[in-house]
Order: sequence, then structure tokens, then C-alpha cells
Amino acid sequence: MDFSEILNYLLYGFSGLCFGASASRYSVLATVNLLEAYKKNGLTGLGSAWFGLVFLIIAAFVFPVWFIGRTTVGGFCYYAMFIYFYNKGYQLYVNNRRRR
Repeated sequence: MDFSEILNYLLYGFSGLCFGASASRYSVLATVNLLEAYKKNGLTGLGSAWFGLVFLIIAAFVFPVWFIGRTTVGGFCYYAMFIYFYNKGYQLYVNNRRRR
């Protein structure tokens, strides 16, 4: 392994971390919007929150599969950050909801 390969792996890992952190933040917001729409109108309310559902599908399934096809290091870092921060953000939403 030469220096350029190591640098490529580090950069792929860093890009996975950045993409995963931002995708998890917006995925939590999309999940909250979906839950609020479902609580207000039931299944028919999900039609108004279709963008959040599409974003969740892309952020959790489509983009990671494409990213792993390019680099496994970046894909692994993406999933690690996505799962960690999604869980942390959603738990924060649940805890704030209980306090109200």
C-alpha cells in the first residue's frame, strides 16, 4: 500500500462521515414530519409528507448502495454515522416529546 491509497481511504471515510451526519439529521426531520402527518390524518396524511418518505428511502437504501459500490470504506462510514446520529436524534425527539 502506498501513500496515495491510504490517503484515498481516509478521504472516502471522511466523505462517508460527512454524508452520513447530514443525511441522518434530515432523516430524523423527515421521520418526525411523517409521524406528525400520520397522527393528524392517519394513512391519508402520509400523502402530504411524501417528500420525507422519498428522502428516507434514498438516504437509508439507495444512496448507501450506490456509495458502497464506489467505496466500501466510505459506505461503512456512512452507515455508521447514519445509524448513530439517526438514533441519537430520534431519541432526543422522543425525550423532548415526553417533557411536554
